[in-house]
Amino acid sequence: WGITFVPHTNEFYVSDGSDYLMVWDAETLVEKRRIRVTFQGNGARYLNELEFVDFAPTTNDDDDGGGGTNSQMKDNGNCAEDGSMTCSEEPTMAFTPTMKILANIWYQDVIVSIDPVSGEITRVYDMRDIYPVEERQKDGADCLNGISVTGARKKDGEGLEVWV
Repeated sequence: WGITFVPHTNEFYVSDGSDYLMVWDAETLVEKRRIRVTFQGNGARYLNELEFVDFAPTTNDDDDGGGGTNSQMKDNGNCAEDGSMTCSEEPTMAFTPTMKILANIWYQDVIVSIDPVSGEITRVYDMRDIYPVEERQKDGADCLNGISVTGARKKDGEGLEVWV
C-alpha cells in the first residue's frame, strides 16, 4: 500500500488499504496513533502510495514552511509501552495548513490531499486525462498507481505539479 516520512515529526504515515493511516515512530517503528481518513464524513478506503508535501512557497531551502499553525499538538502520553493497544499520542510538532499527505485511491483516477492531523480529505485531483482508460486498455494497463513528487516545493493550486 503506502508509506511516507514526515521529517519534522520524525514519523512514518502508513496505509494498508483501510480508511486509516497509521503513524509510526521513525526510530522504533512503534505505532503512535491512527488517523481515520474521511471524505465528506465517510471513511475513504484504498489509500495507496503516500507522499508528504509542504505546499508552502519558499524563497530558500532553509525556510521551515511558515504559513501559520493548523493545530498545536501536544504529547498526551496515552501509549502502552508493550504495544498492546492502539496509541493515541498526538504529534509534538505543529503542522501548517500547507502540509498535506497525498494519496492515490487504488483503481480510481484521483489523487487526494489529506490533512495530516484530522484525516479529512481537503482536495481531490482528477487525473483521468493523464492516461485515459481507453489508452490503458490498449496497453494492457489497468489503473494509475503511484505518486512521485520531485524538485522544489510546489504550490497547491490549479497547476498541481505532481508526477503520476
